[in-house]
Amino acid sequence: MKIVIAGAGRVGLSIAHELVKENHNITIIEGNNEKQKEVGNSLDVLTILGNAASYDVLMEAGVKNADLLIAVTREDEINLLCCLAARKMGVPHTIARVRNSEYYKQAAFLNEELGLSMTINPEEETANEISRILRFPVATKVEAFAGSKAELIEIKVSPESALNGVTMSSLRSNFGNVLICAVKRDKEVFIPRGDYVIRAGDKLNVVGSYREINQLVKKVSKKHREPKKIMLIGGGEIAYYLIRKLADTNMAIKIIEKNKAECARLKDIFPKVSCVYGHGNDPELLNEEGLEVADAFVAITDDDDDNIISSMYALSSDVGKVITKIKESKIINILSGDQLDSIVQPASIATQRVIRYVRSMQNAYDQSGIDAMYYLFEQKVEIIEFKINEKFQFDNIPLKDLDVAQGAIIASIIHNGQCIIPDGEDVIHSGDIVILATTRNGVIALEDVVEAKL
Repeated sequence: MKIVIAGAGRVGLSIAHELVKENHNITIIEGNNEKQKEVGNSLDVLTILGNAASYDVLMEAGVKNADLLIAVTREDEINLLCCLAARKMGVPHTIARVRNSEYYKQAAFLNEELGLSMTINPEEETANEISRILRFPVATKVEAFAGSKAELIEIKVSPESALNGVTMSSLRSNFGNVLICAVKRDKEVFIPRGDYVIRAGDKLNVVGSYREINQLVKKVSKKHREPKKIMLIGGGEIAYYLIRKLADTNMAIKIIEKNKAECARLKDIFPKVSCVYGHGNDPELLNEEGLEVADAFVAITDDDDDNIISSMYALSSDVGKVITKIKESKIINILSGDQLDSIVQPASIATQRVIRYVRSMQNAYDQSGIDAMYYLFEQKVEIIEFKINEKFQFDNIPLKDLDVAQGAIIASIIHNGQCIIPDGEDVIHSGDIVILATTRNGVIALEDVVEAKL
């Protein structure tokens, strides 16, 4: 497909990087000359220098012949105007990044009035991911599928864990109706088979119903209760969305923010939340404000170094759960697995949503539409949620009579609202939701990895 991306910041580059890997024809519009040259030297894409909301620039980028325009500049207004112009020029699909909370409240109105296919807000979606992790403190990552009918958690196996030494084939008999769908062992990432034996140090992604996952967590960790006292470092947009998300819980939230105006704004909006003016990487301030009694620590400033330093200090102070926002992928790649607890990356979260939409566009025959998609282990594994319709080729055929490609596994089937961890006797019906885990790139339909046995 021909895709135009307006904006070559972190989100734009992350999206472009993934789309190039899937062999799409990409053009990037960027207003900064140095950044434009940098993008042109690092990616096999066409780059255009100019204002993405300019008619002449859009014409030069070939927008009239584009299948999709993705506007992810730093300015919401430019993104919306760019999408509006693209729609008027005949682009059938447009996606806009909208960060301002006031605009984002009107997402449905904007989508309808401007003809947007989708709006993305990396800050809100990062807050959503943090709130999910706080529900399962033992997990480093938590995702919900099929309207929360299925849950996926990432956990690291400690030497004393009850999972240490357990085989994949005996997991269900010992720990309930759950499945390990992806593993990271040292630097290797793979989809496990029945003879796989869990070892200390493994990072596991486990899928099952909320009830079954909750039971698993209770069996393998003492840290299964939701935290009651949370310390946030940084009071920007992510903090705003996160506090709003946690408003109906019993969690006591304290924010440390180095900008006086931002601190005052949060106090006005959330009078029940304690907001302290100060720097989050100051150990004395953290201790003075009660770090030693905090159940969870969330570092979400705009500075990766501050977030990492304060998180490491929180871990050294034995805080039960530490969540760190990191913007730069190269920093995540440098860090070893034991240095931090849970890491969230807004650009990656936004990219997942866009790639899911692009894959859905590609699926011209609508055999099994992609409803959701998530990355695991630095984008080496994809978890894809498919909605199955009547065109599915292998309806009502037992899984034992199907071959699933190497590097893929059917992790669960949602049938009549129930989460099924499948075995060979289970079948897939029209109307079911199927959760697939795969290390293969570019999967757009379940038929890409499933075929009948000869």
